[in-house]
Amino acid sequence: MKNLSKTFNDQVVVNDVSFELEHGRCVALIGPNGAGKTTLLKMLTGLIAYKQGEISFQKEKEWKQDIGFLPQVPYFYEWMTPEEFLRFVGGLSKMDEVLLSQRIEEVLTDTGLTDVRNKKIQGFSGGMKQRLGLAQAILHEPALLFLDEPVSALDPVGRREVMSILSNLKAKTTILYSTHVLHDAEEISDDILLMKNGEIISDGTLEQLLSQTSNVYVVESSSAFPADNNFNLNLLKHNKAEVSFDSIEEKKQFLQWCVDQDINLVSFQENKQTLETLFMEAVKP
Repeated sequence: MKNLSKTFNDQVVVNDVSFELEHGRCVALIGPNGAGKTTLLKMLTGLIAYKQGEISFQKEKEWKQDIGFLPQVPYFYEWMTPEEFLRFVGGLSKMDEVLLSQRIEEVLTDTGLTDVRNKKIQGFSGGMKQRLGLAQAILHEPALLFLDEPVSALDPVGRREVMSILSNLKAKTTILYSTHVLHDAEEISDDILLMKNGEIISDGTLEQLLSQTSNVYVVESSSAFPADNNFNLNLLKHNKAEVSFDSIEEKKQFLQWCVDQDINLVSFQENKQTLETLFMEAVKP
């Protein structure tokens, strides 16, 4: 994808976005509400047109048969059962009847819907509908899978099960999914795209992003820190604080200040970089 942009009512929602998806990678698209994540996914799936830019896939023709998509709020014909719905969408994908029957059994098992396969969808909870939406997205074994907040409606148990499914899919499917659950993204993602105000502001492998040196330290002393200081101390407790340094020299000055003030430091540790801390630092005003 190159230089992709989208405007709604003269407001730029996606602004000159470019990136590539490597085969077999699981990529998390993260960002605050209104960042443009859903719009970007809908453009990639061909559901909405884009103002400018280029989207290219490995196949030039009939590429839509090779993608799967789960919207944030999936829609169903609620008078159908899960089995009827999957057979219907499998027909839309022009799947072979024998293969379709086999795949229906597999995805119902994978998403935990076997016991409700013949119940009307109208009685399903939000979490069950989310599972069914994932089942239809992977039914035809797509080479490229797009998911918009796939665990947003799930309880912790359901979220864990879906993340396990996605983890297993990584071996044969390229996945791009948006999420607000940063812990889950950190657990299964290979790559991260961080989006803000319609732009990709940071991207790379998870290892690369988390290996970036943090400039925030947690310091703890045996007594209270003096209120009068020239350092950016964020008190967590009377004797524990976060402090950031812009240079090694500033760090040395802080340690010397502690000596001069007879502050007995019992702990001085660099904050471990997490996806959450990276996210909060990147999207702050």
